Amino acid sequence: MLALGLRWSNVLALLTLIIVASLLSPYFFDLRNIMNVLRGASVLCIVAVGMTLVILSRGVDLSAGSILGMSGATLALMAAIDAKFAIAAALGAGVAVGLANGVLIAYLGLQPFIATVATLIATRGLVYIVSDGANIIVRDPPAWFEAIGSGHLGPVPIPILIAATVVAVFIFVLTQTPFGRHVTMIGGNPVAAFRAGIKVDRLVLISFILAGAIAGLAGWLLAIRTSGATANLGTGLLFNAFAAVVIGGVSLKGGVGTLPGVYAGVLLLSSINTAMRMNTATPPSRTQRTSWKISK
Repeated sequence: MLALGLRWSNVLALLTLIIVASLLSPYFFDLRNIMNVLRGASVLCIVAVGMTLVILSRGVDLSAGSILGMSGATLALMAAIDAKFAIAAALGAGVAVGLANGVLIAYLGLQPFIATVATLIATRGLVYIVSDGANIIVRDPPAWFEAIGSGHLGPVPIPILIAATVVAVFIFVLTQTPFGRHVTMIGGNPVAAFRAGIKVDRLVLISFILAGAIAGLAGWLLAIRTSGATANLGTGLLFNAFAAVVIGGVSLKGGVGTLPGVYAGVLLLSSINTAMRMNTATPPSRTQRTSWKISK
C-alpha cells in the first residue's frame, strides 16, 4: 500500500493543484490554457526523459542544459544553409556531447558529476564563442520548419505531440526491451548486473548518448519555437528537469522510477508556474475595462 501511495502521490498532487487553481481562476481549466501549459512543458518533458534514462543507470547529466543550448545554436546557425541539414546537425551536436560524457564515465572512469560538469563548461563556452554572446536569429525559414514549433495538428500543438511521442517511445524502451531492463538493473546494482553478464560500460555509454540526443532534440525544438537561439539558451532548465524527475519518483541512487511519473512531475511544475502567473497578474481596473470596451 505504501508503494502504491508513493507511486500515485505526484498524480494526486497534480489533480489537487488543478482543482485548486481552477477554483482560484476560471480561466485555468480553459482548453486554450491547458494547451499552453502542455506546450510550455514540452521542452522540459523531453529533457527530463533523457535525465531519467541516465539517473536510472546510477548516473547524472549536468550538461543537459548546455547540450540544449549548443543544439539550438547549431540549428540557428545552419538553418540559413539548409533547414533539414540544420536539424540533423543539431541532433548530431547533442549526440557528440553525449558520446563524450559516456566515454569519460564508462571507459575513463570519471565520476558522472565531474565529467558532466566539465562538458557543461566546455559546451557552454563553445556556444558563447560561436554566437559571440549575441542572439542568433533564424531568418526566412521554410513553412514546414516554422510549423514544427508553432503549428497544430487539429487542436493540438505539434510540440506537445513530439514530447508525447518521445515519452511513449522511451516508456516502451524502458519496460519492454532488454536494454531498458538492463539499464534499470545497472542502477539497482551495477556489480550484480556485471556478474550476470550485462555489458555495463556499453549500456552506460549508450544511455549518455541517448540523453545527449534527447537534449539535442529539445534544443532544436526550442530554437524553432523561438525562431533563434541565445548564448544562455537552456541555462535554467537543468534544475527544473532534476526537480521533475525527483518529483516523478525517480531515485537519485538509480534503478527506481517510471516515465509516466516523470511526466506527471513535469506537468505539476508547469501547472504551478502557470497558476502562480495567473493568480499574481494584476486584474484590469474599472477604467481599463471601460476603455477596452469602448475601443472594441
